[in-house]
Amino acid sequence: MRFLFAKPQRIGDTLILTPTLRAVKQAYPEAEIWVLIRRDSEDILAGCPYVDHILTMAGSDDRKINLRTIGDGIRDLWRLRKVHFDFIFELSDNHRGRLFTSFARAKLRYTVKLFGAMNWWERWRFTSQSTFEWETRHRVERDFYSVAEFLQLAATTPPPLVFDRERTQAWPEGGELTHFCLLQIGTWKDDCRWPREQWREVASYLLEHFDQIVVSTGPLAREVEDAVWLRQKLGPRMVCTMGKTTWAQVAGLLYRARLYVGLDTDAMHLAAACECPIVAIFTTTEDRWFPWQGNYRVVLPEIYRDISDPILRKELRRKPKPQGIKSRDVIDACEQMLRLSPGSRREDLKC
Repeated sequence: MRFLFAKPQRIGDTLILTPTLRAVKQAYPEAEIWVLIRRDSEDILAGCPYVDHILTMAGSDDRKINLRTIGDGIRDLWRLRKVHFDFIFELSDNHRGRLFTSFARAKLRYTVKLFGAMNWWERWRFTSQSTFEWETRHRVERDFYSVAEFLQLAATTPPPLVFDRERTQAWPEGGELTHFCLLQIGTWKDDCRWPREQWREVASYLLEHFDQIVVSTGPLAREVEDAVWLRQKLGPRMVCTMGKTTWAQVAGLLYRARLYVGLDTDAMHLAAACECPIVAIFTTTEDRWFPWQGNYRVVLPEIYRDISDPILRKELRRKPKPQGIKSRDVIDACEQMLRLSPGSRREDLKC
């Protein structure tokens, strides 16, 4: 039996799929689990032992169309067409993903509940769509319950995120680190960036409690520049990845780190998968993206903290307010985590 789970979205969305993959593999241990994900997201699945095969395609926001991208799309579709699936679950909630998977060979095709009605092609090609109302639920729940509606799973609730410790890799520059925290300062969202000076204030506090801080960034020049600036200001106990670590290496660091402090990024979800206590900085509301089954504190812009109306919170997701988060807010959250159980991990830290 072959299952295909299609979710060609960003790296964090790919990691968020892993609880569903775990539950399906546990219920159907002999099944082949295939995933169709966004190109360049493969490495985040290196730690998931429940995946047998990976297919890739361009992401839904890759809008530059030329002969090369058209050729890549044809090759991606040809690779997909070579395999016959028993079940396809399209979980990207966009027409592009459904169009792509509608050409795959399968006995049954399912999709998540859509914002609008299915078009005539989707009604013809898909067996059914889930009825699970996921808009105000965590994205892990969206994937899990949309699949569980059509497959009999042993688990009744989504399990944790997955990055197997045995599949991590050592970061060469971090081999001697012992009592440290990981500071994730980078984000691909320009309007969610946090000022250098506030990172410096938070890092100064953390240096009072940890021997070293690993400053983790992506490869973007502006992120690396911020990391270098922090090291210049605070000294050699600030150890910078310079955007050169793999996801397996970051996972190796997170399994050893005493605390993760950083923005709402892919690395935050990886910290939850690696059982690392988390202080998560959200520049918008956090309803669908908080660390799944992790020990965490969320820091929100002050203007959003007392708003409970789900419709209003949905609107506010589109309006990041990084200036509404003060360094003192983040330091207070770090103090809470350290006070609960200094240097602890998931097994003995309860939030």
